[in-house]
Amino acid sequence: MRPRPHAPVKMKRPETPEKLFTQVIEASQAEILQLWEEGDRFFPKEGTRCEEEIQHEKTIGRSYYQCNPHFWQCYWQNGVEVNPSIKVDLFGQTFHVVAQPVFEPIKAFSNDPRFYELFKKTGAGINLQYGYMVELSVKEIPGVSQPMLLADTCRDTYLPERIYGYGKDGFIWDNFGRNIFIDKFYVTNRQVNEWRILKGEASKVEADRKKWPLPALLSLKEQINYCAFYGKRLLEAKLFDAASMSPSDFKDTKPERIIRPDTPWQRDHRRSFLGMARINPDYQLTPLDCQLAQVKGCQEKYFSTDSATWMGFHYSLGFYPESLRNVIEPNKNLKMSSHLLSPDSAWHELGKLADWNGQQNEKQPVAFRCYEEVVK
Repeated sequence: MRPRPHAPVKMKRPETPEKLFTQVIEASQAEILQLWEEGDRFFPKEGTRCEEEIQHEKTIGRSYYQCNPHFWQCYWQNGVEVNPSIKVDLFGQTFHVVAQPVFEPIKAFSNDPRFYELFKKTGAGINLQYGYMVELSVKEIPGVSQPMLLADTCRDTYLPERIYGYGKDGFIWDNFGRNIFIDKFYVTNRQVNEWRILKGEASKVEADRKKWPLPALLSLKEQINYCAFYGKRLLEAKLFDAASMSPSDFKDTKPERIIRPDTPWQRDHRRSFLGMARINPDYQLTPLDCQLAQVKGCQEKYFSTDSATWMGFHYSLGFYPESLRNVIEPNKNLKMSSHLLSPDSAWHELGKLADWNGQQNEKQPVAFRCYEEVVK
C-alpha cells in the first residue's frame, strides 16, 4: 500500500510583530546577500547618481562593485533606483525590507548618514571579526529593526589542498590539512582608506575618488601592518606560484612530477603572446593579450577577470609589480612582470622574482595582496 502524500505545511502567520519581523528578515537573507555580493549586476550602464560614493569609469571592471560598501551606500540612498527595497512575499502579503541610514557620517567620504558602519572586533577567546554593520527594517512592520554584519566574501579565493612547486627549480611543498584563502586582486586604496579610518587616521585617507579602485602603494612595512590588522599576512612567493602555475592534472593532488609552466595559460612560454613578442620585435598586441597580461602598450584597466588563473587568481603576469614575502629566498620578494615592461621582456615568466627594498617610488610602483589561513 503506497503512503499517502503529505499535504504541504502551511506556515502560520506569527502573532507578534517581532516574530513576524524575524521571519521576514530570514526570508530576505538570500536577496540581501545577492545585492551585496553581486552589486555589479545591479549597476546600470549609464552610471549611478551618487558621485561621492561611486564614480563609474570604463577602465574599472564590474568586480569592483561586489562586496563594496560604497555601492551599498549608493544603492540605498536612491543612487541606483528610486525607493529601493527587497520584496518578500510571505503569509499572503508583500513586505519591503530596507537598510536604514542610522550610522554616523564618515567625514572623509561625505556628510551623509551611512547605511553601514565599519566593524572590527577582537578580544580574548574571540575570533577576529570584521566587516560592515548594517541595520535592516521592514516598511510594513514599524518600530522594529535588526543589525546584520556583511563580510567581504568576494575578496579571496581558496587554494585547493595538493602538492605544489615553487620557482623554476626543485622546491616542492603541500598544504594538506590547511585552509588557505588568497586575495584575488591587489589591495585597493578604498580598502586602505577603511584601514586608516578604523585606526583613527581618517586624515590620511585617499581623497581622490577616482583612485579608490586603484592598487594601494604602501611601503613594505605598511603592507605587512595592513594585512596583520585583519589577521592576515602579506602574500608569500610560494603561494603566488601555487595560485598561478596550473597543475597538469587537477584530480591528482599528489603528482610524482610537478609541472612549472612559464605562464598561467601556456606551459611553453614560446606559445604565448609574450614568447611571440620576443621572437618578433614587430609583434602587435591584441585586446586579448592585454586582458591576459597588461604589459607596456596596453591600456590600464582594473578588476578585469579575464586574467584569471586556474583557481581564480588575477594578475599573475603583467599589471603591477607585486610585493611578496619570501621565506625560501628572502632576497627575491618582487614580481617584476608588469605594465612597465615591454611584452618582449624576459621578466614576463612565472617563477622569476627580483629584489625590492620596501620603499615605493614613482618609476616602479609596487602593489600587494594578503592571504589568510583559517584553522579547521
